Amino acid sequence: MEAMATDTSAQSKDDQATLKSTVPAWAKPAKKSSTGVDCRNWEAWRKHLATRTQPVPLQTLVSGKKSPPLAWALFPDEVIDTRTIPLVTKLGEIASGRTKPTAKLAGELEGWLGSIERRIAERNLILEMLAWAHALPRLAQVIDAKLWWQAIDKLMSHAQDAAATNFTNKIFEQGLAGELPLTLAYLFPELAACRELGKPAVEVLDQGMQALTDGEGLPKVEHLLHLRALLACWTRSLVMTQATSGLKLSKDAYIQYQWMVRQALRLTRADGTQTLETGISGAYNKHLFQTSLVLGDDQEDDLIGQFTLPKGKGKASDWQLPLPSYESDWSKFACLRSHWQRTSPRFTVRHDFDLLIVELESREEVIFSGLWDTKITIDGVESTPVGEWDQVGWLADEDGDYLELEQEWTHGVRLQRLVFLAREDEFLWVMDSVLLDEPAQKIEYEAQPPIVQQAKIQLADETCEAFLTLPKSQVTLLPVGINEWRSDSLLGKCELQEGKLTMRQVGQGKALVAPLFVDLSKKGQGKPLTWRQCTVAEKLVIQPRDRAVGYRVQTGAGHWLFYRSLTGKASRTFMGVNLISEAIVARLDENGDIEKLLEVQAT
Repeated sequence: MEAMATDTSAQSKDDQATLKSTVPAWAKPAKKSSTGVDCRNWEAWRKHLATRTQPVPLQTLVSGKKSPPLAWALFPDEVIDTRTIPLVTKLGEIASGRTKPTAKLAGELEGWLGSIERRIAERNLILEMLAWAHALPRLAQVIDAKLWWQAIDKLMSHAQDAAATNFTNKIFEQGLAGELPLTLAYLFPELAACRELGKPAVEVLDQGMQALTDGEGLPKVEHLLHLRALLACWTRSLVMTQATSGLKLSKDAYIQYQWMVRQALRLTRADGTQTLETGISGAYNKHLFQTSLVLGDDQEDDLIGQFTLPKGKGKASDWQLPLPSYESDWSKFACLRSHWQRTSPRFTVRHDFDLLIVELESREEVIFSGLWDTKITIDGVESTPVGEWDQVGWLADEDGDYLELEQEWTHGVRLQRLVFLAREDEFLWVMDSVLLDEPAQKIEYEAQPPIVQQAKIQLADETCEAFLTLPKSQVTLLPVGINEWRSDSLLGKCELQEGKLTMRQVGQGKALVAPLFVDLSKKGQGKPLTWRQCTVAEKLVIQPRDRAVGYRVQTGAGHWLFYRSLTGKASRTFMGVNLISEAIVARLDENGDIEKLLEVQAT
């Protein structure tokens, strides 16, 4: 019996030595930790993880106690592992304590650890890393010491490698070098190496919030597809930072976070998805917005969220709120929006390519979405863009939002696109001006607005207007640069070409103007309408169309006037009014009085 007892004692010491050998060399107690637990003693460490009250699970600190915060938003990726969301959801249930872990997870964890290196290029692998990290405290009860320490060692290795990496895309640095090490610091403050990851991780996040946004929370336009994933990363990180002693974002970084919350609200469609996005990165998660609004702690944003997000109630017009429109030349992006109401018209423009990418939404339906194709031919020779669009004009006020862009084309051609979204009158005015260095015998212009496939396009029988019928609404398009009657095609045509609405115009001289009036108002649909090209005079001489143009549009919703000068500063007369402006958008009331909605001064 005595010999057997000696053998058992020796075996126990061997087991303890084996367990301690599985602990990574970096796993040492933090000096500031008051737990006194020896992490190299597996039984003591496991008991400590099971009974400690701090830190609390992340899911208890955010909105949606039944919804894992790691599933708030995905990065767009060509390769999406079908296991990611189910895995994140399952591990979230375990991390929050809603579900008890089972020993079966050991095999799943082993397989996952073996797959990391070949999946390292996947953007959403970071969410799986974070999910395992958050679940590790509870997994210690059902997996052995060797596998547990192997898992945290792998996560620590990736966090340290990320901190030493110079990321070409700083967006992904935020998760790998920011949120991942911060998560380890938050979850395992008892371990010195984990605790030490906290401050460098917060520095990465702090710098990212300031460097990746334009000063008002908007990323560059090529990063807009990451906006919600980035907001989710920063929101989770801010929650953990606020719950960890000694960690804090700078005031400047926090302000950028607040601004990003507003930008996320601004770029939310009526159904909750993100403007200009169609994939997984644009999906809506109410808990992301609810948590970010709480963290942002801005009363105006709280109100905006009530009107903008799905199932919102009340009228935005009843409150004094900041203008819903925004333009950023740094981001190469503009959002023209009449109101914060989720049903209100909004026109978004991405102008970092040679072709504009746009989206038009009104009354809960997307009308335009995609590339706005434009073709210009000068005396039989096709001209092409030679660079990106430059913003040359922006104004947002109580009457509407004005954006003007300019682009250089070959053969001495410039294309200017003026966009005006009327705030109360609910119409969109898009006016293209083709400007030439030298006069031409024939200027040919062709454009195809990116009408969504679900819109049924119907052309009027005798006139040139087009009607778009969508599941919930109707929209009218008026190509006012051509004659109203289809039988008179002298100035151009409006027709269907391979199922796409195609507007063609012809002219001569040094300029051609091609405008489009989009009636978005509900009360204007199905009622009589008309438009005319009006004469413009200078010193009693009628001006040719390559010097100045004027238009009159009347629908069931109202009566408007439009003017555009194509030369230097000049005093001209249009509809009995003397003008020296470059462009005018005006409302004509019942008494014939003119109220200017937009006036662009001549330069």
